[in-house]
Amino acid sequence: MSKSVSNMSGVLSGQKFVKKKLLNLFGLHIFRILVANVYFNIRSKKLFSEFTNEEEILKTDGVIVIHDFLPLNEFEGLKNEFDNQKKYEGNEQIIDEGDSTWVRKKFSRRHFEKMPFTKKFLTNQKLLKFINIAESRILSIPAVWFDTVSYEKRVSGIQNSSEVETFHSDISFPSHKVFFLIHDVKDEDGPLTFCPGSNKFSLRRLWLEYKKSNEYDRKENDAFYTITKKEESFLKLNSIKGIVPKNTLIIMNGNIFHKRGNAIPGAKRSMIFTQFRFNPFSLETKHDV
Repeated sequence: MSKSVSNMSGVLSGQKFVKKKLLNLFGLHIFRILVANVYFNIRSKKLFSEFTNEEEILKTDGVIVIHDFLPLNEFEGLKNEFDNQKKYEGNEQIIDEGDSTWVRKKFSRRHFEKMPFTKKFLTNQKLLKFINIAESRILSIPAVWFDTVSYEKRVSGIQNSSEVETFHSDISFPSHKVFFLIHDVKDEDGPLTFCPGSNKFSLRRLWLEYKKSNEYDRKENDAFYTITKKEESFLKLNSIKGIVPKNTLIIMNGNIFHKRGNAIPGAKRSMIFTQFRFNPFSLETKHDV
């Protein structure tokens, strides 16, 4: 697909919504969702003939949670590299968002070549198979973030709750995130809360997509769109909290509705994170990243 075509008003691009709101008014956003689904299914049929039960869960529910993902010795080696990340070259960033502070360190391939357990995790064949099935493409993992998020006491007028504490969808197309938990996550740690199956096609979901694409204050560079309590009820969402032990893998379609849970002051979560987001209007089944 040529660049000029893929950028045409955002119609055949990975943008959340097309740029021209009049086009959304006439339902073009819904048309894009349906076409992207056709492209996804064609790629999937070209690559895969059958799936395991876990892989079916990921495709159907838009999320999979696997405890004890790594053998104990591999997990301990990976955790040691995470806990001693200052020893390794990488790009560190601190992000303040509402009452939370993220300390993120990004490692690309050239960095984790010196981190044997990280490299082994990122080339784990079961992990890659999940990602390939989720995205309907043959992919590798080019970079990861070592994340530690901590929560502070809110002070009125200074710290506000983050928008990620409200149910939201990242995008209208398949777009997956990988979370690998380094430490146990308890209820008070603000666990990821997600709604399995909310990625499925339904008239309710399509109506909400149409409504959101036509909101007067919508901006293309918005990170995601949040929904109200009334919209939650309309969609009949059922949520699950990611209260999980260390060495748990979560792969989630950013298309499902999800949010951060409530955290107490002083709580922390530590994870290895990566994500994928490609133009959904492509039949290419291999993407060199």
